[in-house]
Amino acid sequence: MKEIEIRIGRGAEATRFAAVLVKSGSTATRSFERARSGPGVQIHLTGERNYHVALVAEPSAADKALLRSSVGHKVLLDFPGRRAVRQRLAGLSGQGLRDRPEPQAAALDLTAGIHGVAPLFLLPSGELAGDPAGPAPKDMSALPVFVAAARWISSRRTSSFECLFPPSAFFPDEPLRTERLTPAQAGALLQQVEAVLTAAAPGGPHGAVDDAVQLRSAALTVLSHVVATALKDPGFRAAADAAAERIFRLVDDETGPGGRSELRAHAISLLSLRGPALRPQQQARAQALLRSLSRRAPPYPALTGPWRFALASAPEFFPGEVELLQTKYGFTKIAAPEGTPRPPNLWGDGYVVLLAPFVGKGGREFVVFARSASPRDENFEMSQEFFTGLLVSRHANLGASDMRASAIQTQQVGYKLMMNCQCAGLTTRFAIARMFPDADIFSSWDSTYFRTGEGDKVVASEGIDCFVAILRGLAEEEDFAAIDQRIRKAQWHHRQSRTPDFVQFIGPAHPLVVARYQDINRDGKADYYDGFLDFRLVEIAESLKDSAVPRDPGASPSQISGEAARGLGWAAGSLNRVTQYSELWDSLPGQAEILYAFRAGGFFSGAEPPRDVPAGKGPRGELGRLPAVVRYVRDPAGDALTADVLFHSHLSHSAQELKRLLVAAEAWWRAIDLGYLADAPPLDTPLGQRAGLLLLLAGLLEFPADQNFVDGLWEMALDMLQLPRLSRSLIRRCNSDEDHDNGNYYGSVRGIRELIGTAEARGGTLKQANPEAYEELASVDPAIGRARPLGEVAQAPGV
Repeated sequence: MKEIEIRIGRGAEATRFAAVLVKSGSTATRSFERARSGPGVQIHLTGERNYHVALVAEPSAADKALLRSSVGHKVLLDFPGRRAVRQRLAGLSGQGLRDRPEPQAAALDLTAGIHGVAPLFLLPSGELAGDPAGPAPKDMSALPVFVAAARWISSRRTSSFECLFPPSAFFPDEPLRTERLTPAQAGALLQQVEAVLTAAAPGGPHGAVDDAVQLRSAALTVLSHVVATALKDPGFRAAADAAAERIFRLVDDETGPGGRSELRAHAISLLSLRGPALRPQQQARAQALLRSLSRRAPPYPALTGPWRFALASAPEFFPGEVELLQTKYGFTKIAAPEGTPRPPNLWGDGYVVLLAPFVGKGGREFVVFARSASPRDENFEMSQEFFTGLLVSRHANLGASDMRASAIQTQQVGYKLMMNCQCAGLTTRFAIARMFPDADIFSSWDSTYFRTGEGDKVVASEGIDCFVAILRGLAEEEDFAAIDQRIRKAQWHHRQSRTPDFVQFIGPAHPLVVARYQDINRDGKADYYDGFLDFRLVEIAESLKDSAVPRDPGASPSQISGEAARGLGWAAGSLNRVTQYSELWDSLPGQAEILYAFRAGGFFSGAEPPRDVPAGKGPRGELGRLPAVVRYVRDPAGDALTADVLFHSHLSHSAQELKRLLVAAEAWWRAIDLGYLADAPPLDTPLGQRAGLLLLLAGLLEFPADQNFVDGLWEMALDMLQLPRLSRSLIRRCNSDEDHDNGNYYGSVRGIRELIGTAEARGGTLKQANPEAYEELASVDPAIGRARPLGEVAQAPGV
């Protein structure tokens, strides 16, 4: 058959159809009639000579319409090598003329390939559904869909709706996916969110139902993600503006009848985090709302009578601190006033009551009630309306005492200002804030210094100096920012003093408190990036006996609370102390080792794995099967580094001490893989890196406890990290007094060299004591020292 071309129209605007000649001349009409019901598109052309031609390809719907409209009109017929012939398009026929429905865009499975996760589909319209065929729920029935969406969003960190399937550094062989939510689809999604929020409104018929607040919280997460997308896709500007305005309306709604203060506070926090994506007017509104979340000053007008502060000191601190208040600051001993509560401890002679030499406005006296205390009773005064505040002064014992104190349930009564004076740093704030969320807290940033004299009696105390500075600020009824300045003048010299924000006792006005260390729903996540405020928390008890055995918690990761979440918060906070007190971490970008970069990021599972985790040069694997994941995030505008500490939900029941070991090992290896730790001797070889890890683990286990318990933790950690069986005593001896004197409690260059030797003299104490273990540590096997992936465990659905 001859190939020819039909042209409809003129010049460059003509539409061209490739065709083949079937018949010509007198047989063309009969041939066309016979082919009427045949395949393809059959065309009958008449003129001086008649032609039956068939199109080579089926035309589009628009071209079919053009052909139909051209019947009876002249067209041009081009034969190769000949001039065009003008013909009349006399007839059309064939199966190819039938209108075929345009293929519909398929729904996107947002959670495809994740075992056991609740179904979540993005429909072509942009709405969310639990089934690819729809419909998109727009009432209370939307709860499972929106909760699934909120959990999906919360697993992401550096991507938003502009990239629905971000590439994984751990699976570079997987093809890149470019699917996104378009601005038009975002409009439909916002309409669905509006309908859902209307159905679950606090003042509506379902407002009092628990499902309603859970649904509002999930919808809030979706709105926040739409706002965030404007930073990556300018086309989302209109959708982001609308989403932000809806969040502001939600804040107002949660203030009225049926509203939840936790959700309102969380919405404000999300608005503050999305600040760069907000319009200037919206930024100002968000800042004003954020300031309303925390007191700028104590409620002076509401407080009457004398200022009564309890001083709960450890026995070794108590005599010296009481004497310092008298000799250095002029406090005088007085009889206990009427109505003084009986102290909780059964020993001693009750409170030593001291009257300050200064008074506040209106002649209000300052009275200190000092007693010897232990972690199990140190918070007693928080439950007594008689007292205005409490100063706790003791050793932290690497945080163990804080966890012991937090195990004692104490309900705050009345206004309280609490000061925590010890050597655990800001890590203690996690435990304190959970115990007393309504208190104004001053917690130490670095170790709080003191000096002792004869008989180890305290003769100078940074904590007492700063405590009196706070009292002086209260006497002048200053706000917390002004009190911070008083503390700066009273504090002693610290290595961190070169940091602009450093103040030894961090109060309610400090940026670190506002930005990172408020955990609204106590789920083990610092709300610095917590996307979904889950109101269905499940108390998970920790168990040492089964710590290393994965098990399904029977809840989604975002629902885990209780001891499990508190333990994760403590473990994450411990990393801030580790990086401060080990020179091996000094090369972290942006001085992160002293700026409290680590914060709890909550739990994950194989069904809800972490997203946006930089991989570096380490071995690849499934993130959803690791016991812990640390997600380092660099500030694109500078060197600042933050780190989200996440833990597998199937190990949420693990003892907090084991959590700390596992997250520390993960933080160590990921920092090495990303090149954050110095690539120089002794950390330039796998042997040196593994030795540094062992010193870190041994340092973390230096806390007062039954040694059988500690050795059990050590054995569990060695097994889970695929390390050889080693004597803990051998390793801990390499964290020597010399290291401690130099501020290295969790590993040093000197300690690594003692343990494994140097390039010139290999072996060290480890090879002498256990040559087999030394050879295993020096092995080229990349799995040595790395966490063993968890086995497959069925995931409970959970909503």
